[in-house]
Amino acid sequence: MATKLMSWSSIACVFLVGALLQVVYGFDYDVGGDFGWNVPPIPTFFSDWTHNKTFFVGDKLVFQSNSSEFHDVAEPESQTDFDGCVKPGISLSTSSAMLSVLLDSPRRRYFICTIGNHCNAGMKFTVDVFVNPNSALLPPPPPPPSSASSLRFGAVSAAAMTGLL
Repeated sequence: MATKLMSWSSIACVFLVGALLQVVYGFDYDVGGDFGWNVPPIPTFFSDWTHNKTFFVGDKLVFQSNSSEFHDVAEPESQTDFDGCVKPGISLSTSSAMLSVLLDSPRRRYFICTIGNHCNAGMKFTVDVFVNPNSALLPPPPPPPSSASSLRFGAVSAAAMTGLL
């Protein structure tokens, strides 16, 4: 009996740790669910998809398209640009059929496809990204490398490549 109880306790601990890691380290959302990032059957499809979801810093949006279709992902800078399907200066191609976008700060984000009339057909959505209330459990990110250490590494690499080392 004690062995069975210990076994159930171990299983419960594994599930609890797994659930905590998911909450603390973010979640990957497949944009559009099983439908993917494709021209939607109705204009509200993607806004309906986001409707009951809460997005936190550390989550990722995974854009997957049918291999027979070509789409991109662009981020307009404002609600006005989003509403008007205005193509921003930078858009990311999903020609490899998959693209992942990290939600790295709390703010509203806008996503559209700029190919043809896809955006006007409803291939767009917004997400509000919130600070994860469990983020205090995360260790702080490592500091970015200083330019001096990058310069030293670059100089050592260059010297090694020229045979000086």
